Amino acid sequence: MKPFGLAACLLFFVLVFGMPMVCCIDPPDDVFEYSSEDVSQFSDFFTMESPATSGEVESYNPAGREPSSVYFGDRSTSYYTYQSTYMGTNSLWIQGSSSWAQRVVCPLGAYLSLLAYSSSGGRADFYEIYPDGRLLSRSYSFYPGYSRLIFEADEVGRHILMFALNNQPSNVVIVDVSSGGWPPSPGPGPGPAPMPSAGSARVIFSSSWLRGYSVFVDGSYVGGDGQGGDPLDGTYSLNVAGNQYHTLDISSGGQTYSEQGTFLTGYTYRLSL
Repeated sequence: MKPFGLAACLLFFVLVFGMPMVCCIDPPDDVFEYSSEDVSQFSDFFTMESPATSGEVESYNPAGREPSSVYFGDRSTSYYTYQSTYMGTNSLWIQGSSSWAQRVVCPLGAYLSLLAYSSSGGRADFYEIYPDGRLLSRSYSFYPGYSRLIFEADEVGRHILMFALNNQPSNVVIVDVSSGGWPPSPGPGPGPAPMPSAGSARVIFSSSWLRGYSVFVDGSYVGGDGQGGDPLDGTYSLNVAGNQYHTLDISSGGQTYSEQGTFLTGYTYRLSL
């Protein structure tokens, strides 16, 4: 039997536990080539120094240090709206200096603070799916309310985290680990390809046989390979508005190739022609 990949494992959680799933054009499972710009968008969520803690799990009280906003799925809201609307169920968050999120990009070797909420506390089973599909399970004693524990980004790729307590699963959080160090080493300046900005997704077209093609986003021309200063090398990059559905058309020699889907903020999509 073919082993389940990450997408299948995540789909399992969706089907069993009813967690939300976002449809998108998925990048290849083995591609996690995030740039320093991708990582920098989440720099307030991680540290490269091992935090000093008194144990594996600490009690945490957000009173007086509430986040300005919380991000879940493709939405964000204030902490007070979240507290009045969603509190009461088991939940898992990645803690930043001013906000909480359920998905971040960080460099290899980084440390992140996770906040696990349970109204009653108790013995919890904590699960981590590694990029190669391995499932690691640990057992922790969580406090009533919020418990904080440290996650180490010890392997490049996507890590999927969740816990279950009193037979109730939490939501899933995602940590995408980049192979680059932090802060990034000095190097040549960025090429003509645009980098993803806040609220956008990066799309990279590449072809070993097609040259000089034009690219249209939702029917509007945006550029192309070998056009407007871009090198004639079969590769063209652009940014599109994140968390939105787009139609991307590649036109050359009277032929048009299309890609459609929802492009998530902060993601890099590599599309081969």
